[in-house]
Amino acid sequence: MKVACAFLLVCFLAAILASKTFNGTKSLERKGRIFSLFSIVQFPNAACSSTSGTYSNGTCYTAGECSSKGGSSQGNCAAGFGVCCIFSVSATASSVSENCTYIVNPSYPSNYAPTSTPTTVSYTINKCSNDICRIRLDYDTFVLDGPVTTILANIDTSGQCSTDRLTMTTTDRTNVPTTGGSATEGHYPYICGTNTGYHSYLDLSCTATDSATLSFVIGGATNNQWKIKVTQYSCNDPGVASQQGCFQYHEGITGTIQSYNFAGGNQLVGQNYKNCIRQEEGYCCIQYNVISYDMGGGLADTVADCVTAGGIGGANRCSGAALCSMDFIIIPGAGQTPSGNPGSQETYERFCGLNLNALGFPNTNQPIISCECPFELSHITGIEALSGIAANSADPPVGFSLSYSQIAGGC
Repeated sequence: MKVACAFLLVCFLAAILASKTFNGTKSLERKGRIFSLFSIVQFPNAACSSTSGTYSNGTCYTAGECSSKGGSSQGNCAAGFGVCCIFSVSATASSVSENCTYIVNPSYPSNYAPTSTPTTVSYTINKCSNDICRIRLDYDTFVLDGPVTTILANIDTSGQCSTDRLTMTTTDRTNVPTTGGSATEGHYPYICGTNTGYHSYLDLSCTATDSATLSFVIGGATNNQWKIKVTQYSCNDPGVASQQGCFQYHEGITGTIQSYNFAGGNQLVGQNYKNCIRQEEGYCCIQYNVISYDMGGGLADTVADCVTAGGIGGANRCSGAALCSMDFIIIPGAGQTPSGNPGSQETYERFCGLNLNALGFPNTNQPIISCECPFELSHITGIEALSGIAANSADPPVGFSLSYSQIAGGC
């Protein structure tokens, strides 16, 4: 009886609607509008905040789309018309094709203990759309075995990621860094140790089929945990062009830049990349201040002269291309003031040793200012081993942690 009544009510309302539509046809034609009993809600597939305690972000889809794409609904979005869809992969040889996908180690959140070592766990990242040019990797969790300890007994391989390491390649950047006595450099550096909270960027070509590969080489049964959020950026994104070639890209008037595995307390070899800082509107210069800094000796054959004698090879400084040829940072346009070093003192862009200042001496940390745009800071270390460790084995080079602050002015 209730079903019949409901059916009659629907028919009655439909008849009224049809009558009004028929009688008002000319009026509706004059106004150029068509009344519809149903409305289709559309919303962008934008990033959303999930209710998951494990994965913070997802992509806004309808419940049906999320299910068909193999995702997991974790909260609502688009005013309740969509669900926050979470994507994650863990097994080796898995592929990523959705934006904002998490890559986690097998057995996550527990430690991954492979049945045999060494073993390789790899993931392929495919473009989620044809116009993708950049991939950002956010290391929400990253704990692997650290590098070879920097002591005299390990002088030939100190700093190498010989047990565990993450390597990265793309379709047109295929060189992979290697370890051992004849180590080679890759298009992207490898990383190991503790890098939770860090990030990396990978460049992709305009080719629709271009992809990236992440490979974890695992040589131990402990310290094998990772959770990486993969975000893809369109070639049309206004920031993509300025990010090209930047392995790390920082935004904001102030911030902190650290070398990989700084938290692990040992600098890595095989590093050759740029940290880029986006120039904010109205800011023309940037100032770097030392939080912690220890780049080691600088030259492979001078046994930490920067540490023990205050300079390299008898010089009274730890700066310049001639003296800092192994483990160093590069700050283009570095100086004590926005106009450079005062007087006729020579300026330098390469810095090594235990302290950072524009002159390379004395052995105290001083702020460094650069007004050369774009703002960049490069990190380069030896391919096979860190330099200048013999006389400093009790205090191994840890790398750097620098704060930066942009300086306003008329550019």
